[in-house]
Amino acid sequence: VVSFTGSTRAGISVSEHAAPGVKRVSLELGGKSPNLVFADADVDVAVRQGAEHCFDNTGQSCNAPTRMLVERSAYDRAVEVAVATANDTAVDVAGKPGDHIGPLSSQAQFDKVQGLIQAGIDEGAELVAGGPGRPDRRGEHTSAGRADGEVGGSHLSGSSRRSGSAGRTPGRR
Repeated sequence: VVSFTGSTRAGISVSEHAAPGVKRVSLELGGKSPNLVFADADVDVAVRQGAEHCFDNTGQSCNAPTRMLVERSAYDRAVEVAVATANDTAVDVAGKPGDHIGPLSSQAQFDKVQGLIQAGIDEGAELVAGGPGRPDRRGEHTSAGRADGEVGGSHLSGSSRRSGSAGRTPGRR
């Protein structure tokens, strides 16, 4: 058995290479690892830790927990905590000592993230922290918002859920 976790493109390649040997393949592709937050959890801790883990490595890890599915009754508090966490996330030069995150890895990644922020706005997201452009002060590079659906990329998005119904989304893009 070949087991692989990663991008869709890499998963296709793994499948193609495994096919001649008729190997069984198990694939987990595309990221978008969710945080699940239920109303009986310590919402402040769960959301803060989930957002901080998403922001690790400037949100550029394939295993970053970039979705947050929140029980509807806890949703407003979860948005408040996500916004506070985004605003408290310091951004500075990567090589500088201290508790902060550095820049995105390349201009191409920056452009991708900017496009995702704009797509969320264009699709009706309510941006509640941060926003497009380069940060010129602490925390500004992290964004939080509310939207229907999801936006892919280096951000935190979430939905309130009730019986599996789609909800709104707090997010970092």
